[in-house]
Amino acid sequence: MKRIVLDGLLFVLLILLMGFQVLPKPLHEALGVVMGVFVLLHLMWNGKWFSSLGRGSWSARRAASVVVNLGLTVSFAVALVSGLAIANRLFPGLFGLAWQKSIVAHQAHIASSYWLLIFSGLHLGLHWPALWTRFVRWRGWDVSSMRYRVGVRFARVAVFALGVTGSFLHRIGDRLMMKHVFGTAATKLPSPAAFLLVLVAVFGLYAIIGHRIENRLR
Repeated sequence: MKRIVLDGLLFVLLILLMGFQVLPKPLHEALGVVMGVFVLLHLMWNGKWFSSLGRGSWSARRAASVVVNLGLTVSFAVALVSGLAIANRLFPGLFGLAWQKSIVAHQAHIASSYWLLIFSGLHLGLHWPALWTRFVRWRGWDVSSMRYRVGVRFARVAVFALGVTGSFLHRIGDRLMMKHVFGTAATKLPSPAAFLLVLVAVFGLYAIIGHRIENRLR
């Protein structure tokens, strides 16, 4: 249960940090530090996974999981280090004034954040069957009912469609390639809640993709 709660907090923090336009700068930096602490906890609680890499056979499914986890780790590390380098509220000049004003550091921070969002979604998708089974049992839903099947399919289509739309609104392709983006259509959404909802949908889009990959490999 504590791992599920921690994962939920990491998801909320990720979405809030990705919505940096709607947060005060000091709060954005503080939440970034909190997320760093939570990620360290997550790694400590899942330390057995790292020690098991040298044991057992390697299937395509296991290889996909390792690649996604590696991408998740690298993207977070880059986002954290670059975030500390450009911080000018809580940690002004931590890595020197040159790094704090570096355009490359700013672009690396934004790009790694979007990579982190994508790898986080894929990570959830690869582990979705086990997590969803636990959630369904906890809620006591009847998975054989028509209402359940229709609801799940509708939710999947809605998240996929909004996630694709959100990818264009945020110009994620340009962000990932570290292009300098002055503004996006996402910033013109009617409310901060709509801005964050679109980010959740983008996360959900890659969770769906990760789930499809897991199904194919399984």
